[in-house]
Amino acid sequence: MIALMVIPFSVGCKPLSPPENTPVPSFSHQIPTGLSPEPLSPLRNPQTSTGDNSPGGDLNTEIPASSTPVIAVTSTASPENEILPFVPVIGGADKIAFLDQNEIWIANLNGDLLTKVTNDGAPKGSPQWHPISGRLYFTSGACIYYLNSEQTTIDTLVCFDQNQHLESFQISPDGNQIAITLDGVLFVLPFDPISISQVRTADDLVAMGNCAVLSPYKHRQSMVIVRRAYWSRDGRRMAILREAYDQDEEVELIQILDISRCTSPIPRLDEFPATRFEMENYSRTPILQDFAWDGSDLFAVTDFKRNDGFGDLWIYSSFLHQGFKANPIEGKCCYRDPVFSPDGKYLAFAYQDASLGVDSPVALYYIPYAALDSSFVFPPLPLPGEFFSEPHAKPQPVLHAAS
Repeated sequence: MIALMVIPFSVGCKPLSPPENTPVPSFSHQIPTGLSPEPLSPLRNPQTSTGDNSPGGDLNTEIPASSTPVIAVTSTASPENEILPFVPVIGGADKIAFLDQNEIWIANLNGDLLTKVTNDGAPKGSPQWHPISGRLYFTSGACIYYLNSEQTTIDTLVCFDQNQHLESFQISPDGNQIAITLDGVLFVLPFDPISISQVRTADDLVAMGNCAVLSPYKHRQSMVIVRRAYWSRDGRRMAILREAYDQDEEVELIQILDISRCTSPIPRLDEFPATRFEMENYSRTPILQDFAWDGSDLFAVTDFKRNDGFGDLWIYSSFLHQGFKANPIEGKCCYRDPVFSPDGKYLAFAYQDASLGVDSPVALYYIPYAALDSSFVFPPLPLPGEFFSEPHAKPQPVLHAAS
Protein backbone atom coordinates (compact mmCIF):
# COMPACT_ATOMS: atom_id res chain seq x y z
CA MET A 1 0.00 0.00 0.00
CA ILE A 2 1.39 3.33 -1.03
CA ALA A 3 1.23 5.89 1.76
CA LEU A 4 1.18 9.64 1.62
CA MET A 5 4.17 11.44 3.08
CA VAL A 6 3.82 14.19 5.66
CA ILE A 7 3.94 17.70 4.22
CA PRO A 8 7.11 19.44 5.33
CA PHE A 9 6.12 22.51 7.28
CA SER A 10 7.97 25.73 7.64
CA VAL A 11 7.60 27.57 10.91
CA GLY A 12 9.36 30.72 9.88
CA CYS A 13 6.30 32.74 8.90
CA LYS A 14 4.23 34.81 11.26
CA PRO A 15 1.38 32.81 12.80
CA LEU A 16 -2.11 33.74 11.67
CA SER A 17 -4.66 34.62 14.28
CA PRO A 18 -8.16 36.05 14.30
CA PRO A 19 -8.97 39.33 16.02
CA GLU A 20 -8.28 39.46 19.72
CA ASN A 21 -10.59 37.25 21.80
CA THR A 22 -12.08 35.69 18.64
CA PRO A 23 -11.11 31.99 18.48
CA VAL A 24 -11.13 30.06 15.26
CA PRO A 25 -14.53 28.31 15.32
CA SER A 26 -13.71 24.64 15.70
CA PHE A 27 -16.59 23.06 17.59
CA SER A 28 -17.22 20.35 15.00
CA HIS A 29 -14.19 20.67 12.79
CA GLN A 30 -11.19 19.41 14.72
CA ILE A 31 -8.89 17.06 12.85
CA PRO A 32 -8.71 13.73 14.74
CA THR A 33 -5.61 13.20 16.83
CA GLY A 34 -2.75 11.77 14.83
CA LEU A 35 -4.06 12.96 11.45
CA SER A 36 -1.65 15.30 9.71
CA PRO A 37 -2.14 17.07 6.38
CA GLU A 38 -1.34 14.58 3.67
CA PRO A 39 1.22 15.48 1.01
CA LEU A 40 0.49 15.54 -2.67
CA SER A 41 2.82 13.63 -4.98
CA PRO A 42 4.10 15.01 -8.30
CA LEU A 43 1.90 14.83 -11.36
CA ARG A 44 1.88 11.66 -13.41
CA ASN A 45 -0.17 10.56 -16.38
CA PRO A 46 -1.51 13.86 -17.78
CA GLN A 47 -4.33 13.32 -20.27
CA THR A 48 -5.97 15.73 -22.66
CA SER A 49 -8.95 15.45 -24.97
CA THR A 50 -9.24 16.84 -28.48
CA GLY A 51 -13.00 17.15 -28.93
CA ASP A 52 -14.65 20.11 -30.61
CA ASN A 53 -17.58 21.48 -28.61
CA SER A 54 -19.73 24.55 -29.06
CA PRO A 55 -22.04 26.35 -26.61
CA GLY A 56 -25.80 26.75 -26.71
CA GLY A 57 -26.90 23.12 -26.51
CA ASP A 58 -24.64 21.83 -29.31
CA LEU A 59 -21.78 20.40 -27.29
CA ASN A 60 -20.09 17.42 -28.89
CA THR A 61 -21.38 14.59 -26.68
CA GLU A 62 -18.35 12.33 -27.13
CA ILE A 63 -15.05 12.95 -25.39
CA PRO A 64 -12.25 11.77 -27.71
CA ALA A 65 -9.63 9.43 -26.37
CA SER A 66 -6.49 11.07 -25.06
CA SER A 67 -3.67 11.62 -27.52
CA THR A 68 -1.20 11.63 -24.64
CA PRO A 69 0.11 8.18 -23.66
CA VAL A 70 -0.91 7.04 -20.20
CA ILE A 71 1.68 5.26 -18.09
CA ALA A 72 0.37 1.77 -17.38
CA VAL A 73 1.61 -0.62 -14.71
CA THR A 74 2.01 -4.19 -15.90
CA SER A 75 0.79 -6.73 -13.38
CA THR A 76 1.17 -10.48 -13.38
CA ALA A 77 -1.51 -10.89 -10.73
CA SER A 78 -4.81 -12.48 -11.63
CA PRO A 79 -7.72 -10.01 -12.12
CA GLU A 80 -9.31 -10.86 -8.79
CA ASN A 81 -6.01 -10.21 -6.98
CA GLU A 82 -4.85 -7.22 -9.02
CA ILE A 83 -3.76 -4.21 -6.97
CA LEU A 84 -5.75 -1.14 -7.97
CA PRO A 85 -4.03 2.27 -8.37
CA PHE A 86 -3.84 4.23 -5.14
CA VAL A 87 -6.32 7.11 -4.95
CA PRO A 88 -5.83 9.36 -1.90
CA VAL A 89 -8.91 10.40 0.07
CA ILE A 90 -8.51 13.71 1.91
CA GLY A 91 -11.33 15.41 3.76
CA GLY A 92 -13.74 12.80 2.44
CA ALA A 93 -12.88 13.72 -1.19
CA ASP A 94 -11.04 11.69 -3.80
CA LYS A 95 -11.16 13.98 -6.87
CA ILE A 96 -11.16 17.65 -7.72
CA ALA A 97 -12.66 19.35 -10.76
CA PHE A 98 -11.85 22.93 -11.78
CA LEU A 99 -11.86 25.36 -14.69
CA ASP A 100 -8.93 26.73 -16.69
CA GLN A 101 -9.25 28.81 -19.86
CA ASN A 102 -12.95 27.88 -20.11
CA GLU A 103 -12.29 24.14 -19.96
CA ILE A 104 -13.06 21.63 -17.20
CA TRP A 105 -10.28 19.50 -15.75
CA ILE A 106 -10.48 16.58 -13.30
CA ALA A 107 -7.65 15.12 -11.21
CA ASN A 108 -7.00 13.00 -8.17
CA LEU A 109 -6.01 14.98 -5.09
CA ASN A 110 -2.37 13.98 -5.54
CA GLY A 111 -2.38 15.41 -9.09
CA ASP A 112 -2.59 12.03 -10.82
CA LEU A 113 -4.77 11.45 -13.87
CA LEU A 114 -5.14 15.11 -14.72
CA THR A 115 -7.73 15.06 -17.52
CA LYS A 116 -9.33 17.78 -19.64
CA VAL A 117 -12.95 16.77 -20.16
CA THR A 118 -14.21 19.64 -22.35
CA ASN A 119 -12.64 21.22 -25.39
CA ASP A 120 -15.02 23.84 -26.79
CA GLY A 121 -13.62 27.06 -25.26
CA ALA A 122 -17.05 28.33 -24.17
CA PRO A 123 -17.28 30.10 -20.78
CA LYS A 124 -18.48 27.77 -18.02
CA GLY A 125 -19.53 27.98 -14.40
CA SER A 126 -21.20 26.32 -11.41
CA PRO A 127 -19.33 22.99 -11.67
CA GLN A 128 -20.61 20.47 -9.13
CA TRP A 129 -20.81 16.75 -8.54
CA HIS A 130 -24.24 15.21 -8.20
CA PRO A 131 -24.36 13.84 -4.62
CA ILE A 132 -25.95 10.53 -5.67
CA SER A 133 -25.11 9.76 -9.30
CA GLY A 134 -21.57 11.16 -9.29
CA ARG A 135 -22.19 13.07 -12.53
CA LEU A 136 -20.35 16.36 -12.96
CA TYR A 137 -22.76 19.21 -13.83
CA PHE A 138 -21.84 22.67 -15.13
CA THR A 139 -23.32 25.68 -16.93
CA SER A 140 -22.34 27.08 -20.31
CA GLY A 141 -24.26 29.94 -21.85
CA ALA A 142 -27.94 29.46 -21.08
CA CYS A 143 -27.58 25.68 -20.64
CA ILE A 144 -26.85 23.16 -17.90
CA TYR A 145 -24.81 20.14 -19.00
CA TYR A 146 -23.51 17.07 -17.25
CA LEU A 147 -20.67 14.67 -17.76
CA ASN A 148 -21.79 11.10 -17.37
CA SER A 149 -20.36 8.92 -14.59
CA GLU A 150 -17.87 7.23 -16.95
CA GLN A 151 -16.63 10.67 -18.14
CA THR A 152 -17.15 9.69 -21.78
CA THR A 153 -20.06 11.86 -22.93
CA ILE A 154 -21.54 15.26 -22.21
CA ASP A 155 -25.33 15.50 -22.13
CA THR A 156 -27.73 18.44 -21.85
CA LEU A 157 -29.98 18.83 -18.83
CA VAL A 158 -31.73 22.03 -19.98
CA CYS A 159 -31.24 25.03 -22.26
CA PHE A 160 -33.08 28.27 -21.52
CA ASP A 161 -33.93 30.87 -24.16
CA GLN A 162 -30.72 32.61 -25.17
CA ASN A 163 -31.93 36.05 -24.06
CA GLN A 164 -31.99 34.85 -20.44
CA HIS A 165 -28.96 34.86 -18.16
CA LEU A 166 -28.36 31.62 -16.27
CA GLU A 167 -26.21 32.68 -13.31
CA SER A 168 -25.91 29.53 -11.20
CA PHE A 169 -27.60 26.40 -9.96
CA GLN A 170 -27.09 24.03 -7.05
CA ILE A 171 -28.36 20.50 -6.41
CA SER A 172 -29.53 19.66 -2.89
CA PRO A 173 -27.50 17.14 -0.81
CA ASP A 174 -30.15 14.44 -1.23
CA GLY A 175 -30.36 15.06 -4.97
CA ASN A 176 -34.10 15.75 -4.83
CA GLN A 177 -34.16 19.54 -5.29
CA ILE A 178 -32.40 22.15 -7.36
CA ALA A 179 -31.88 25.90 -6.88
CA ILE A 180 -31.58 27.88 -10.12
CA THR A 181 -30.81 31.61 -10.45
CA LEU A 182 -32.06 32.99 -13.75
CA ASP A 183 -31.68 36.72 -14.47
CA GLY A 184 -31.03 37.26 -10.75
CA VAL A 185 -34.21 35.43 -9.67
CA LEU A 186 -34.01 32.33 -7.47
CA PHE A 187 -36.18 29.27 -8.11
CA VAL A 188 -36.21 26.30 -5.73
CA LEU A 189 -37.70 23.29 -7.49
CA PRO A 190 -37.99 19.51 -7.39
CA PHE A 191 -35.06 18.01 -9.30
CA ASP A 192 -36.92 16.08 -11.98
CA PRO A 193 -34.53 15.88 -14.95
CA ILE A 194 -37.27 14.96 -17.42
CA SER A 195 -39.46 17.92 -16.44
CA ILE A 196 -36.53 20.34 -16.22
CA SER A 197 -35.37 19.36 -19.71
CA GLN A 198 -38.63 20.81 -21.09
CA VAL A 199 -38.12 24.21 -19.45
CA ARG A 200 -37.23 27.25 -21.56
CA THR A 201 -38.33 30.35 -19.59
CA ALA A 202 -38.79 31.68 -16.07
CA ASP A 203 -42.52 31.09 -16.43
CA ASP A 204 -41.82 27.41 -17.02
CA LEU A 205 -39.85 27.32 -13.76
CA VAL A 206 -42.74 28.95 -11.90
CA ALA A 207 -45.03 26.19 -13.15
CA MET A 208 -42.64 23.53 -11.82
CA GLY A 209 -42.43 24.93 -8.30
CA ASN A 210 -44.23 23.44 -5.35
CA CYS A 211 -43.76 26.48 -3.03
CA ALA A 212 -44.98 29.86 -4.30
CA VAL A 213 -42.60 31.95 -2.17
CA LEU A 214 -39.58 29.96 -3.38
CA SER A 215 -40.49 29.72 -7.08
CA PRO A 216 -39.49 32.49 -7.46
CA TYR A 217 -38.09 33.54 -4.09
CA LYS A 218 -39.88 36.58 -2.72
CA HIS A 219 -39.75 38.36 0.62
CA ARG A 220 -43.04 39.94 1.64
CA GLN A 221 -44.12 39.85 -2.02
CA SER A 222 -40.96 41.68 -3.14
CA MET A 223 -38.54 40.05 -5.55
CA VAL A 224 -35.01 39.49 -4.27
CA ILE A 225 -31.97 39.67 -6.56
CA VAL A 226 -29.95 36.51 -5.89
CA ARG A 227 -26.57 35.61 -7.41
CA ARG A 228 -25.91 32.25 -5.76
CA ALA A 229 -27.58 29.79 -3.42
CA TYR A 230 -26.13 26.91 -1.39
CA TRP A 231 -27.87 24.21 0.66
CA SER A 232 -27.32 23.12 4.23
CA ARG A 233 -26.37 19.49 4.73
CA ASP A 234 -29.91 18.54 5.75
CA GLY A 235 -31.52 20.61 2.99
CA ARG A 236 -33.63 22.56 5.49
CA ARG A 237 -31.71 25.85 5.19
CA MET A 238 -30.35 27.81 2.27
CA ALA A 239 -27.66 30.50 2.15
CA ILE A 240 -28.00 33.07 -0.62
CA LEU A 241 -25.67 35.74 -1.98
CA ARG A 242 -28.03 38.61 -2.74
CA GLU A 243 -28.19 42.30 -3.50
CA ALA A 244 -29.43 44.66 -0.80
CA TYR A 245 -29.29 48.29 0.29
CA ASP A 246 -27.37 49.67 3.25
CA GLN A 247 -27.93 53.38 3.90
CA ASP A 248 -29.07 53.83 0.29
CA GLU A 249 -25.94 52.12 -1.05
CA GLU A 250 -26.21 48.94 -3.09
CA VAL A 251 -24.29 46.10 -1.43
CA GLU A 252 -24.01 42.32 -1.57
CA LEU A 253 -24.55 40.22 1.51
CA ILE A 254 -25.26 36.64 2.54
CA GLN A 255 -28.52 35.60 4.16
CA ILE A 256 -29.42 32.26 5.73
CA LEU A 257 -33.01 31.20 5.12
CA ASP A 258 -35.17 28.57 6.80
CA ILE A 259 -36.76 26.70 3.88
CA SER A 260 -37.95 23.72 5.93
CA ARG A 261 -41.55 24.92 5.50
CA CYS A 262 -43.31 26.83 2.73
CA THR A 263 -44.29 29.85 4.78
CA SER A 264 -44.58 33.51 3.84
CA PRO A 265 -42.32 35.25 4.46
CA ILE A 266 -39.49 32.70 4.45
CA PRO A 267 -37.77 33.14 7.85
CA ARG A 268 -34.35 34.82 7.75
CA LEU A 269 -32.05 33.26 10.29
CA ASP A 270 -28.95 35.43 9.84
CA GLU A 271 -27.22 37.83 7.47
CA PHE A 272 -23.63 39.01 7.14
CA PRO A 273 -21.32 40.84 7.02
CA ALA A 274 -23.95 43.53 7.83
CA THR A 275 -23.45 44.34 11.53
CA ARG A 276 -21.88 40.97 12.38
CA PHE A 277 -18.30 41.84 11.49
CA GLU A 278 -16.35 44.43 9.52
CA MET A 279 -14.55 43.56 6.28
CA GLU A 280 -11.83 46.10 5.50
CA ASN A 281 -12.31 46.35 1.75
CA TYR A 282 -16.08 45.88 1.85
CA SER A 283 -16.77 49.49 2.84
CA ARG A 284 -15.07 50.62 -0.39
CA THR A 285 -16.21 47.77 -2.66
CA PRO A 286 -19.28 46.09 -1.13
CA ILE A 287 -19.06 43.06 -3.44
CA LEU A 288 -18.59 39.44 -2.36
CA GLN A 289 -16.85 37.33 -4.99
CA ASP A 290 -18.19 34.06 -3.61
CA PHE A 291 -18.67 32.07 -0.44
CA ALA A 292 -18.49 28.48 0.74
CA TRP A 293 -20.59 26.79 3.40
CA ASP A 294 -19.79 23.66 5.33
CA GLY A 295 -23.54 23.04 5.44
CA SER A 296 -23.66 23.59 9.19
CA ASP A 297 -22.38 26.86 10.68
CA LEU A 298 -19.06 27.83 9.07
CA PHE A 299 -18.69 30.08 6.05
CA ALA A 300 -15.64 31.07 4.00
CA VAL A 301 -16.14 34.35 2.14
CA THR A 302 -13.96 36.19 -0.37
CA ASP A 303 -14.30 39.90 -1.02
CA PHE A 304 -13.37 41.71 -4.23
CA LYS A 305 -9.99 43.45 -4.54
CA ARG A 306 -8.17 42.67 -7.80
CA ASN A 307 -8.00 40.67 -11.03
CA ASP A 308 -11.73 40.25 -11.51
CA GLY A 309 -12.50 38.71 -8.15
CA PHE A 310 -9.47 37.95 -5.96
CA GLY A 311 -9.63 39.32 -2.43
CA ASP A 312 -9.16 38.54 1.26
CA LEU A 313 -10.49 35.28 2.70
CA TRP A 314 -12.84 35.66 5.66
CA ILE A 315 -14.31 33.10 8.04
CA TYR A 316 -17.73 33.56 9.63
CA SER A 317 -19.45 31.39 12.24
CA SER A 318 -23.24 31.61 12.28
CA PHE A 319 -23.09 29.88 15.69
CA LEU A 320 -20.84 32.50 17.27
CA HIS A 321 -22.00 35.37 15.04
CA GLN A 322 -18.35 36.35 14.61
CA GLY A 323 -16.02 36.64 11.66
CA PHE A 324 -12.35 37.33 11.01
CA LYS A 325 -9.86 37.61 8.16
CA ALA A 326 -8.04 34.30 7.67
CA ASN A 327 -5.64 34.71 4.69
CA PRO A 328 -3.94 31.35 5.42
CA ILE A 329 -1.03 31.59 2.93
CA GLU A 330 1.52 33.50 5.02
CA GLY A 331 -1.11 36.09 5.89
CA LYS A 332 -1.08 37.44 2.33
CA CYS A 333 -3.84 38.35 -0.11
CA CYS A 334 -5.50 37.21 -2.44
CA TYR A 335 -8.05 34.37 -2.74
CA ARG A 336 -11.16 33.33 -4.62
CA ASP A 337 -13.58 30.39 -5.07
CA PRO A 338 -13.40 28.78 -1.61
CA VAL A 339 -15.07 25.39 -1.09
CA PHE A 340 -15.28 23.10 1.94
CA SER A 341 -14.43 19.41 1.73
CA PRO A 342 -17.28 16.87 1.97
CA ASP A 343 -16.53 16.31 5.67
CA GLY A 344 -16.15 20.04 6.37
CA LYS A 345 -12.61 19.67 7.74
CA TYR A 346 -10.63 20.99 4.76
CA LEU A 347 -10.87 24.09 2.61
CA ALA A 348 -9.90 24.45 -1.06
CA PHE A 349 -9.39 27.80 -2.78
CA ALA A 350 -7.51 29.59 -5.55
CA TYR A 351 -4.67 31.88 -4.48
CA GLN A 352 -2.35 34.42 -6.06
CA ASP A 353 0.28 36.42 -4.21
CA ALA A 354 -0.71 40.09 -4.51
CA SER A 355 2.81 41.16 -3.53
CA LEU A 356 4.09 39.80 -6.88
CA GLY A 357 2.01 42.22 -8.95
CA VAL A 358 -1.09 41.96 -11.10
CA ASP A 359 0.37 39.13 -13.21
CA SER A 360 1.18 36.86 -10.26
CA PRO A 361 0.46 33.16 -10.93
CA VAL A 362 -2.66 31.40 -9.65
CA ALA A 363 -2.50 28.11 -7.72
CA LEU A 364 -5.01 25.81 -6.04
CA TYR A 365 -4.68 24.91 -2.35
CA TYR A 366 -6.38 22.33 -0.16
CA ILE A 367 -5.64 22.74 3.53
CA PRO A 368 -7.06 21.65 6.91
CA TYR A 369 -9.56 24.13 8.31
CA ALA A 370 -8.09 23.62 11.78
CA ALA A 371 -4.74 24.94 10.49
CA LEU A 372 -6.04 28.36 9.44
CA ASP A 373 -4.56 29.97 12.53
CA SER A 374 -1.29 28.05 12.40
CA SER A 375 2.15 28.93 11.09
CA PHE A 376 2.25 25.93 8.75
CA VAL A 377 3.24 26.61 5.15
CA PHE A 378 1.25 24.46 2.74
CA PRO A 379 2.20 23.53 -0.82
CA PRO A 380 -0.32 24.04 -3.61
CA LEU A 381 -1.95 21.12 -5.35
CA PRO A 382 0.69 19.57 -7.64
CA LEU A 383 -0.39 20.71 -11.08
CA PRO A 384 2.25 20.91 -13.83
CA GLY A 385 4.33 24.08 -13.90
CA GLU A 386 2.36 27.30 -13.56
CA PHE A 387 -0.79 25.57 -14.73
CA PHE A 388 -3.06 28.63 -14.62
CA SER A 389 -1.53 30.97 -17.17
CA GLU A 390 -4.08 33.77 -16.76
CA PRO A 391 -3.90 36.09 -13.72
CA HIS A 392 -7.70 36.45 -14.00
CA ALA A 393 -8.24 32.68 -13.80
CA LYS A 394 -11.53 31.54 -12.25
CA PRO A 395 -10.87 27.90 -11.24
CA GLN A 396 -14.10 27.34 -9.23
CA PRO A 397 -12.80 24.04 -7.73
CA VAL A 398 -15.31 21.40 -6.59
CA LEU A 399 -14.58 18.24 -4.62
CA HIS A 400 -15.99 14.79 -5.31
CA ALA A 401 -17.11 12.88 -2.22
CA ALA A 402 -15.38 9.50 -2.00
CA SER A 403 -17.77 6.58 -2.02
